[in-house]
Amino acid sequence: MHGAGHILEVFYLILAAQVMAFLFKRLNQPVVIGEVLAGILVGPALLGWVHEGEILEFIAELGAIFLLFMVGLETRLRDILAVGKEAFLVAVLGVAFPFLGGYLFGLQIGFATLPSLFLGTALVATSVGITARVLQELGVLSRPYARIILGAAVIDDVLGLIVLAVVNGVAKTGQVETGAILQLILLSVAFVGLAVALSPLFARLPLEKLPVGSPVGFALALGIGMAALAASIGLAPIVGAFLGGMLLSEVREKYRLEEPVFAIESFLAPLFFAMVGVRLELAALISPATLVAGTVVTVIAILGKVLGGFLGSLTQGVRSALTVGVGMAPRGEVGLIVAALGLAAGAVNEEEYAIVLFMVVFTTLFAPFALKPLIAWTEKGLRQAKE
Repeated sequence: MHGAGHILEVFYLILAAQVMAFLFKRLNQPVVIGEVLAGILVGPALLGWVHEGEILEFIAELGAIFLLFMVGLETRLRDILAVGKEAFLVAVLGVAFPFLGGYLFGLQIGFATLPSLFLGTALVATSVGITARVLQELGVLSRPYARIILGAAVIDDVLGLIVLAVVNGVAKTGQVETGAILQLILLSVAFVGLAVALSPLFARLPLEKLPVGSPVGFALALGIGMAALAASIGLAPIVGAFLGGMLLSEVREKYRLEEPVFAIESFLAPLFFAMVGVRLELAALISPATLVAGTVVTVIAILGKVLGGFLGSLTQGVRSALTVGVGMAPRGEVGLIVAALGLAAGAVNEEEYAIVLFMVVFTTLFAPFALKPLIAWTEKGLRQAKE
């Protein structure tokens, strides 16, 4: 009956996510918000029908992998490289501003140095899955501002990983392990560089002649393989999945890869967002101290990314730059992982963990609500510029 219980939990998640997605479509709101709220509804916070567990976590991670693989399929490398300078600036500034803001605020309210460092680190990495879903839903993945967000998210993940490695090393050993960090940087750069170097080869690759069952089967194996490779060097699996999809973007139409991959993503991605809701411990957010400190940290988290995104992509115009900044705002599961690592290492306590949790909840909910009208405003400006 153990397997039957997990199947029932998946059923609850799918049903709740689909019903909430329908309601949010009717309300003309981002579907992803409905899917996150569906997880809160059926999770421990309310009905208690679904609980965290290894199997559901794995299925949810597959959802994130296929979402970013699908986004990668729709994103050509040359389009990312065309906005490479802006993407790099957005990533660097979007890491520096929130980290400094979080660290200094932690010191200001009486945290010790190490908890303050973990607080700053939790504000660093963008959870691009939330933003990617909104961009996909609105059909604007081909826009320059969307490509800047996606490119910056890859660089952001590498930078965030380096910051986390430094802070985690300090928490465990009391010193910065330069050799391990240098190795991490070299592996990350080599991984991304390899994907870029292989892109022209994949554009000419005759998939029908490979010793595989079908081109779609090869595409799925590549996406999962790249995600696994990214995870093995410490990067987020979704970065590998995105790069894998991008490798096949030039041949997606020739081999009709989008429709079957989209079918899988349409099933798994809502489970990922619903599990974001299941993980949220809402009871931890009700203490007055958490509410006040969490609100300030959330403002720092949002303003840091918006300012970094805006300044880094101002060459694209004010509207597009604001869209980039807001698109980089959600922290999602990335912030939770950082906070959980700090808790496990004894570097943060339950109160400090709850503050990060508060920030994660509200940046996750803020971005889709803010992005939809902002993208409409940006698109209107782009149309007016053409006329």
